[in-house]
Amino acid sequence: MAQFTIQNAQVLFNGKFRKQSILITDGVISDISDSVSSDCEIIDASGLKLIPGFFDNHTHGCMGIDFNTANTDEILQAAAHYASWGVTGFLPAVMTDSPEVICRQLSCCADAAETRGCNALRGIHLEGPFLSPLYKGAMPEQFLLAPDYDLFMRFQDAAHGLIKVVTISPELDGAVEFTRKVSALGVRVSIGHSSASYEQAMACIDAGAASTTHTMNAMKLLHMHDPAILTAVLESDIYCEMICDGFHLHPPIVRLLVKIKGTEKMIPVTDSMMAAGYPDGFYMLGVNKVKVENGDAKLVENGVRAGSTLTMQKALLNILSFTGLSLEQAVPMLSANAPRMLGLYETTGSIEKGKRADITLLDQNNTVVATFVCGKQVFGKPLV
Repeated sequence: MAQFTIQNAQVLFNGKFRKQSILITDGVISDISDSVSSDCEIIDASGLKLIPGFFDNHTHGCMGIDFNTANTDEILQAAAHYASWGVTGFLPAVMTDSPEVICRQLSCCADAAETRGCNALRGIHLEGPFLSPLYKGAMPEQFLLAPDYDLFMRFQDAAHGLIKVVTISPELDGAVEFTRKVSALGVRVSIGHSSASYEQAMACIDAGAASTTHTMNAMKLLHMHDPAILTAVLESDIYCEMICDGFHLHPPIVRLLVKIKGTEKMIPVTDSMMAAGYPDGFYMLGVNKVKVENGDAKLVENGVRAGSTLTMQKALLNILSFTGLSLEQAVPMLSANAPRMLGLYETTGSIEKGKRADITLLDQNNTVVATFVCGKQVFGKPLV
């Protein structure tokens, strides 16, 4: 039995920071108290804040790694980089490509999770190919398709059942029935890359769509005479991704989204590409060449934004700056909301007895100093 205690940290527990001791047994939080008495090894976390690790629901890669080309070893390397930014759970996003490439990359992701034991990889986000060419963003138009349940099941077989989110455009023929059938499997349908009308979007939401992909980006915006997909997203109770890098959403828009949807329905994501963690320059996103200038990633071909260079560590700092929320209010947005949407909250997303010890330690500047996934320290100076 592997067991240790983290003591003297300010722990985010039941919505407030308080000095607590956390007993971790075989990768699970087994006790939380004012003073956990144990004969096991002790970590003194004095001066640090202990929070549930961040969960990135939508990332295409980082540090030179692109999930549309990465092999299994590179996926594991990406997981290690994410840990340095406080991430204890993520969904690699495989974007629109040929069916053969998609199947290959889904298989690599499954191999990283199942064969190589990447505990932070909690599923896969399939972004396309069932998307509208009108709002394709960085999606290669030659590979875009109408929703096809049989093809999706081919993808799911390649992924060994690990596709947890699929992004589709509600206006495409067959989208409502596809949403109904895929949702019945427990896969979360996210609507986006879309010129859908209000009625088309609401039809998919009524059929079971659970979330929205990078809200307000690659999406028809509302007008007083044309409410469009955005109004359906804001009016309904579904979850909303948001990219808080200061480029995709202006800070007042972040505040507005949080005010409309509430902190419990907004899911901060990075939508990061291989340039995340790297300096400005030229990179690839799938089949697309991207130029990064001042941290802003755009397609060389037409200047359209193409993913981001954001990290979840930076997303936290930006949300605090953009919104004025307290750390207690902001952290659950990055840690709990994606697991809630995915149906994983019983096992992760908060500091509670019986949950996985997916933990991040912050210093007084809210900078990540250590990260634990299932109780194993995966980033920071050795503490155990």
